[in-house]
Amino acid sequence: MVFKLAWKNIHGAGLRSIINVFIIALVMIGIIWMQGMYAGWMRMAERQSREWQNGDGRYTFRSYDKYDPFSWDKSNGKIPSELQSLVKNNEAVPILISQGSIYPDGRMISITVKGIPYNQKVLKLPTSELKDSKYNIPALIGMNMAKSSHLKLGDVLTMRWRDIHGAFNAADIEIVKIMDTPEMEVDNGQVWIDLARLQTMKDAEGKATLIVLKNSKDISFTSADWRFQSIDDLLIDLHNIMKVERAQALIMYAILLFLAMIAIFDTQVLAVFKRRKEIGTFAALGMTKREIIRMFTVEGMMYAMLASVASGILGLPLFIYYGTKGWKMPSSYESYGIAGLSDTIIFYYSPQMILSTIIIVILITTVVSWIPTLRIARLKPTDALRGRLS
Repeated sequence: MVFKLAWKNIHGAGLRSIINVFIIALVMIGIIWMQGMYAGWMRMAERQSREWQNGDGRYTFRSYDKYDPFSWDKSNGKIPSELQSLVKNNEAVPILISQGSIYPDGRMISITVKGIPYNQKVLKLPTSELKDSKYNIPALIGMNMAKSSHLKLGDVLTMRWRDIHGAFNAADIEIVKIMDTPEMEVDNGQVWIDLARLQTMKDAEGKATLIVLKNSKDISFTSADWRFQSIDDLLIDLHNIMKVERAQALIMYAILLFLAMIAIFDTQVLAVFKRRKEIGTFAALGMTKREIIRMFTVEGMMYAMLASVASGILGLPLFIYYGTKGWKMPSSYESYGIAGLSDTIIFYYSPQMILSTIIIVILITTVVSWIPTLRIARLKPTDALRGRLS
């Protein structure tokens, strides 16, 4: 009976009920839309990181520190025999890293030289372009690198490097491919050449700095010289950025919910004030104060349930569009160097995320609807029948 009376009261409120449902539905749509953006951003960043840079994890030479380029010439070692079979079967790819400089048109630009096998199949880099050339050293660069250094396809320029003994040497490289990659760590300041050639140039035959794995699940190799880094370890910076972004989003969610709950709170306060005689009549007919409070609380809960249905109807076109077409980030975001911002973000709406949002909004709405009804506990039926609140 309580649910039936609550529904009749909502239906009888007319436009006021429609406005309340619409406001809560907009809040739900906004929260789900923003959460879908963050989830899609994270999924895309992880996928791009796997495809272009980190695979399913990697082994890193123990002394390698990507923030200390002066240590790179000594931060390499022989590829362990336990991993050599994986390299031969294209289940892993070794990468050798060196500090270097290039001199286009008389300018000096500091770079990171990375050697990678031209026939590798683990990462998405177009390394087949690095096959041996009889004239110059073939090299790959990214589009941002080409733009910042004013290089174009076919350019020949001098590159200088230092071998593992500390001796400097130089040779000409030729830009054979300018790749379009979303990973800034693969692009900015990076020059890619064939691994065997860089090993010879640095007198580091058979050595590597990183060994990227295609699948790390069945690998249990341990070594004092090599440390394993899972994909979660490699994406820790991205996860930290996402935590900050989600914390900022929570503030926005709270503001939206606060505005919606004010509407519900005002509606319930007005209902208790205007329906004094109705409350007295229910009490005179035998309804307990707990049942009357429950009826008003159920009304608020029904607003949220109706809003859930309305958000599905009103928000479905928006969710489908951004879940299929995505959101193209402004080109200026590429300069931030954050994974996932250089491509179109395809929003992702998980069932758990949608369900948890609906449950949280319903619970908050129910509590906000219950608070104004506490005055009913102090109400005398005789005063209510006369239209007075004690």
